[in-house]
Amino acid sequence: MRIPGEMYHRGLKHAGPAPSWSADWRTVGVYGVCVYLIVLAFRLSFAGRWDHPELWVAGERILATHDAYYWLAKAKGLGVLSGYALAEFAALVNQVTGAGLGAIGFWSPAIVVSLVGVVCYLWGWLLGGVNAGVLAGLIGSLTPGLFYRTRLGYFDTDMFTLLMPMLIAWLLAFWARQHMRSGWFTRDPEPASSNAAQTLWMALAFGLATRFACIWHNDILNIVILYFFMTIAVVMLNCRPGQRAPALQGLAIFALAAFPGGAFGRLELWPLTRQVISELAIPYYPVIIGTSLALALGLIFLWKNSARGRFQFLSSVWASALVLFAVVLATRLLDESVAYSAAKLVSYLTGAAGTIDSGAAGAEFLGPIYPSILQSIIEVRLEPLSAIMERGAFFPWLGWVAVLFGVVVVALRPAAAFLLPLIALQLASVKLGIRFSMFGGAALCVMLGVGVYWLVSAVSCRFERKAVIDFAVQAVLGAGFLVYCHVQYASLSLTPVLSRQHAEAMQELGKRSEPGSMVWTWWDWGYAAQYYAGLETVADGGKHAGRDVYPIAFAMTTPSPKLANRMIAFSAQYPETPPNIGLAPAREWDSIPRDQIVETLEGQLSRQDYPATPRQYFIVTWNDLTLAKWISHFGNWNLETGTTREAKVNIYQPGELGFNVERGGVMDRKGGGGLVKDITVLEPDGVNRRGYPLNALSPQLLPKVHHLIINMVSKQSVVLDSIGYGSTMARLLTADPDDPDIAPYFTLVVDRLPFARIYEVVQ
Repeated sequence: MRIPGEMYHRGLKHAGPAPSWSADWRTVGVYGVCVYLIVLAFRLSFAGRWDHPELWVAGERILATHDAYYWLAKAKGLGVLSGYALAEFAALVNQVTGAGLGAIGFWSPAIVVSLVGVVCYLWGWLLGGVNAGVLAGLIGSLTPGLFYRTRLGYFDTDMFTLLMPMLIAWLLAFWARQHMRSGWFTRDPEPASSNAAQTLWMALAFGLATRFACIWHNDILNIVILYFFMTIAVVMLNCRPGQRAPALQGLAIFALAAFPGGAFGRLELWPLTRQVISELAIPYYPVIIGTSLALALGLIFLWKNSARGRFQFLSSVWASALVLFAVVLATRLLDESVAYSAAKLVSYLTGAAGTIDSGAAGAEFLGPIYPSILQSIIEVRLEPLSAIMERGAFFPWLGWVAVLFGVVVVALRPAAAFLLPLIALQLASVKLGIRFSMFGGAALCVMLGVGVYWLVSAVSCRFERKAVIDFAVQAVLGAGFLVYCHVQYASLSLTPVLSRQHAEAMQELGKRSEPGSMVWTWWDWGYAAQYYAGLETVADGGKHAGRDVYPIAFAMTTPSPKLANRMIAFSAQYPETPPNIGLAPAREWDSIPRDQIVETLEGQLSRQDYPATPRQYFIVTWNDLTLAKWISHFGNWNLETGTTREAKVNIYQPGELGFNVERGGVMDRKGGGGLVKDITVLEPDGVNRRGYPLNALSPQLLPKVHHLIINMVSKQSVVLDSIGYGSTMARLLTADPDDPDIAPYFTLVVDRLPFARIYEVVQ
């Protein structure tokens, strides 16, 4: 639908003139500081809920996300620190301030993510003026999708994966605005009068800021590169007369300052590739970054002089476009990041179900069929669109209102187009997974805030104190949302990643073990084991593909402690390369014909002559029982056929299940229940088990799940079937360590019943 010119220009007039930084910077600064302090106080107000003694270990609070312990373990000295920005950040703060790593991990999310509110305010100011961003600033960093992943204790790169792309998008929009028309459907009568040299220096400064923003996560670099290409398209589509050449020049300067040697050094600067630099035996990063900055400064010098009458051929659009094209090719932006992002997108769209097939095409397939781990990861869970909009804008209907406002805002303010990719990610999370619902909420709040501001301005313009009314409406609405959010978020359950006793058990293991020992624990607790025990683990949150978790899942699921011991002995012969990232027994299986995998594995596990390896420790926990369905899914996986058998487990929180020890009966709150074959009660001082053999003959026997295990400390309980109850992890947690089926293969070294036990694997 074509917008009539008169109506469109009337809308532009009502939206007001473009904000001026030189006129507004004082007000913007004061408002930005106030927004930050209010949002920070809001986030810190929940800290008192974490003061319960069960949430503290050795003077530190237990953190709220598994990945936090990855960064803190590296900051503590495990493995390599260099190149891991978040770990280096934690180590630096620890050294400068003396704050404990646990405290840094707990408080940092509130301190860092509150900056998203400031960026939201800056977006509102850019699109509507000093009062247009107040509402967005107050609520933009508190949307459910973002807040759930950045609460206190959520020390992870999620602190930066929205903040940095949204900030860089703002920098690009702020810079591009100098070269663009005020609206999509209007033409300015004269070329822009901006200083060309000034915009080049600004591009250099913004590029350096982008380089800093991209170090926090590889995906930030990829998103920013896509934003860079979007900037080229938007500016060229809506460029002011005579501004195409300066715009292309600025984009070339930006790319040279921002990208070569980007995250993990992935982006090179041809012909200075990694291979060439390694052959010259010179430092990679200083050479790449120094050369790119030298080229950027040289181009600024040439283009400044061409604007003064020298080297005029360099000022042409074609010459500028050629330089930009050369920079794009030399830094490998297209083949590295665009292709990588597309591949990752496809993996999220298609990888949540099914299996990973490692076999090669041909008559004879090699290697096992491995299971996909994605289906067991909560962040790829799919939710309906209404839930996605609620996570983005507090209420589904409000999310759609924000989208409608966004259509108007983008139509009247071309710079607002830079927020569309974030909103698109929000909507796409119905297919990509619930994690992506953290990205678009802040952008929706900006659209909502600017739209509300324009609506109020249509009325307030009739009053003398228009600015006061505009500000008051934004502030009152923002305060109302803050009150609503506080009530909602105060009722959220705390999410410590493990129990105090579990953490203390791993700390004790760290004191008893030898350097170089390996820990076998389910991958969810891998990073925590690295932090508390100071030892490497077989699997963790970054090493949990099907080929990685199969050995640990097999050892935990098999009903035979002997076979569990043999799997560990076999796997320990294959340390991963590079070192310090677990084991890789799958390398041995990958070259075996698929129809011989099971037979070969049985032969490997029957051997008794494996050479001694560094000490291996096996951790079993109460939480492993609650995950018995997924652990057995991977542990019972048939590597030839890709089929499996899963344990059935019913999990009950305190007060949800009643039980009768005399009869072996159970009943839930809904009145359902029946009889079980046995009840196992876990207490700090030991295990009490009682069997009911006659219940097996009763028609009241619970279908499929017949074994009740009760944690008398947490008051939780699980009812398992024979697969889960007979597994090695359940037996090691609940049985007598001196049981002749266990003692020859596992030796108990740390006992923290009912939450965790740690065994040394007998060699």
